[in-house]
Amino acid sequence: MNIWLVSREYAGIAEAGGVKNVACSLSENLVRLGHDVTLFIPFYGCTSLSKIDDYDDSKNLTASVQVKSKEERVEFSHGTKKGVRIVFVHHPSFLEKKAVYTYTQEEEQCNPAHKKGHGHEDSISMNIIFQKSVVAYSKFAVSCPDVIHCQDAATALVSCFARQISYFDGTKFAVTIHNAGPAYHHEFKSIDQAAEYTGLDRSLLETGLNGGCVEPFLLASRYACLTTVSPEYADEILSGKTDTQGLSECLNKLGVRIVGITNGIEFENYDPVDTSKSRLPFAFNPFMKDFDGKIENRKFFLENFAAQSCLKSNASKGLEQFGYIDFSDGEKISDYVYIAYHGRVVSQKGIDVMVTAVDQLLSNHSDLKLKFLFVGQGDSSLEDSLAGLAGKFKGSVVYLKGYEKLSARLCVASADFSLHPSYFEPCGLEDFIAQTFGTIPVAHSTGGLCKIVDEETGFLYSPNTPDVLSSLLASLVKLMNYGGREMFVTMISYAFSYVHKNYSWTKIASKYIDLFNSIKL
Repeated sequence: MNIWLVSREYAGIAEAGGVKNVACSLSENLVRLGHDVTLFIPFYGCTSLSKIDDYDDSKNLTASVQVKSKEERVEFSHGTKKGVRIVFVHHPSFLEKKAVYTYTQEEEQCNPAHKKGHGHEDSISMNIIFQKSVVAYSKFAVSCPDVIHCQDAATALVSCFARQISYFDGTKFAVTIHNAGPAYHHEFKSIDQAAEYTGLDRSLLETGLNGGCVEPFLLASRYACLTTVSPEYADEILSGKTDTQGLSECLNKLGVRIVGITNGIEFENYDPVDTSKSRLPFAFNPFMKDFDGKIENRKFFLENFAAQSCLKSNASKGLEQFGYIDFSDGEKISDYVYIAYHGRVVSQKGIDVMVTAVDQLLSNHSDLKLKFLFVGQGDSSLEDSLAGLAGKFKGSVVYLKGYEKLSARLCVASADFSLHPSYFEPCGLEDFIAQTFGTIPVAHSTGGLCKIVDEETGFLYSPNTPDVLSSLLASLVKLMNYGGREMFVTMISYAFSYVHKNYSWTKIASKYIDLFNSIKL
């Protein structure tokens, strides 16, 4: 097949959330299966070309797209990454941005109106320019794509624009919903605004109404097969079990079907047996129940990232350290159970539930020997709550605010358990990474986290309250404190092999090919 993937982000090029991993792994594995793949992405001020081969910056291919009755000139450059042909779309609105979706600290310093973490003020225009540019690229294409696969709401309208011209009459379309939660819809505030930006007929735009807003996902459903990143999340969207700000009801009214295909994990990027892939200091093999290297990684993390003496060295790595881990005289590292959270520090992830549960555990269970390791960044108020927790329980909690790859991976690889208290979770990758690193996930039973097999590859709990989470953690810590880590070795080994066997990206990519073949024109 000749497949075009359209994404605002891509691992190793321009990164923001989980979309980057899906776009990258799916593209590269479709190539491995013998398909011709072209990936379209904007060229941002933060774009990295370090992993791009044969980059051609001549930009001799240009096009004009209309947005708000104005002609916008775009240019195209090209490169390859592991067999995927990359088409970069150049426009000043992309190049001036230092991050994919939100303003950075640097941008706020230059313009106080551009608050760090807030979405770009011209995001609607950026989306339309990008999507229309993909369609405009057709005049340079050697052959018409068999499939155009769009990633999330910011690219969903490609199918609507493409269906306006005969060139794409033989093309099938798919749109993957990576997150249907509030603030992820990239919706227009009114039909007037949608008409002004898109130039689409008002009669078409009316079919995309959700209240007074016009939804890209609803418009795309007329021309494209909608998918999402796990069967469980597809069911939650259509059944209204997750907050979609009315999108669920609209999809059901239109009779739209959503196909759930669970994301995979690029195992070779995390394989703990090979430190050149995992990037961990020490190798270990969960499948063979060899954990010596895991213990060495824990010691390395505690000494180089979590000790009280690490404040200055962490700052040089771009990390702000709150709290620390230490031990009383006579205590050993191995005396304690280690529980980690690594990920975005945003409300969706249930950070408030986690903070309260940890406070309850450390306040009410002085008999338990446990330490908490937190790494991540996001919402400032939630960052403050983690910092406050680390300050309250000095010696037992460390929080590293920011992102640095080694500390992020070591945090998870060092732990006995990892926390995933998300209120909703379309798929989740962190639980896969934990299982690959021989760490047992403890997760709220929601969406894609339900791919964890309860009491076989990890532990699920519900409802998502601090009391339920703290109670489960107390039970698990007691088992490990008094029964030893040996009680969990079989589960850890099985989880490692289960994920590797069932969720390789090559296997997932094959499922997408089956889906593409099933789409009716």
